Amino acid sequence: MLDLLQPSQIWLTKLDSRTKLLMFLAYAFAVLSTKPQMHIAWIALAVLLAMMFFVARIPIGWALRRFIPILPFVGLGAIGLLFGGSRETFIQVTVKMLLCVGAAIWLSATTPFNQLLEGLRKLKVPTLLTIMLSFMFRYLFVLAEESIRMSRAYQSRCPRKQTLKDAANIGKLAGALMLRTYGRAERIYLAMLSRGFDGEFRTISVQRMTSADFALLIAFIVSLVLIVISLR
Repeated sequence: MLDLLQPSQIWLTKLDSRTKLLMFLAYAFAVLSTKPQMHIAWIALAVLLAMMFFVARIPIGWALRRFIPILPFVGLGAIGLLFGGSRETFIQVTVKMLLCVGAAIWLSATTPFNQLLEGLRKLKVPTLLTIMLSFMFRYLFVLAEESIRMSRAYQSRCPRKQTLKDAANIGKLAGALMLRTYGRAERIYLAMLSRGFDGEFRTISVQRMTSADFALLIAFIVSLVLIVISLR
């Protein structure tokens, strides 16, 4: 994604990851702290989020491709509230979920995952949590690689269009995939231990919070406070 940013906007990606993490957390807190029927405040927060996307030069098509897969989960949660609660609760929860998801997409578009982990470590997030996130991110690629290999092997042995009759075979393949992925992940972990891994990732950090980071963070938080307080 970072390759899609304009050269004049690369400065945003060079900001310290803690700055962008704190901006995301402040935005999410501001959204969640709004009360029901604060429609004008929600519109102002949506405009602020749109400005964040514009400053980062994030293509609309790219953002929508990341946003659409999440909509079914948002819709299911919102529909449950619609039938089990009031209309205002339905609107409030839906709007807040959409705004927070949009902020998360902005964060992921402007900050590589390894920098996010580094920022979490510098913000004194529990080490166990950051290690779990790091392993989860790495093992997702292991799972994808194993699934591609097994899919190619299955297609080479069964080169025809799949039907419902093949559901049993596909289910067996899914089970075998999980076992193979678990075995490979265990081998990777043992290899890491043999190379001295002691439960902590050490990186040569070049990120530093500068005056530009502090200025942007303070201006952003002040904007959020003004929106939430003045548009009650």
